Amino acid sequence: MKMKLKERLRKPNGFTIPEVIVAGSIMIILCIGTLSVFSYAIKVNRGNNLRMQALSVLQAKVEYYRSLQFIPGLQTIADLPNHRDPNLYGSPTGTTYALTPITTPDGRVFTITATVTNVSYVGTPTDEAHCSFKSIVITAVPQVAENQAWLQNLGTNVTIQRVRTN
Repeated sequence: MKMKLKERLRKPNGFTIPEVIVAGSIMIILCIGTLSVFSYAIKVNRGNNLRMQALSVLQAKVEYYRSLQFIPGLQTIADLPNHRDPNLYGSPTGTTYALTPITTPDGRVFTITATVTNVSYVGTPTDEAHCSFKSIVITAVPQVAENQAWLQNLGTNVTIQRVRTN
């Protein structure tokens, strides 16, 4: 019986301190790696969500610009109301309009700008009256906190083209 007791004392039944330290270190490294990947995924999803909201806002503005009449010519007293919309006036280098900011249902505010560029002209003059084709770039920039400035550079814009209606 005394022999069995001595054999039990020599035989280890658990982990040694160095084994526990090595296992703990490996677990800490794995947890840090997993958490950093998780936080990166959250950041990417936030940017994609914001981009989808911006595209929704831009779609509304595209529909607005598609509804405007583009009938170039000299404005006279005989013109009907809304014959020419000033938001469609452009120039060969582009005219930028700051539009009314739009707030999404979840409270996110977007600053909207539209740049209208006269691309093609009928005849030789390069004025608004002879413009026949316009390129319109509408851009949505979210108003975000300073610690989220990277969200402002999403590059969310839409380019549409308009041809004269007559």
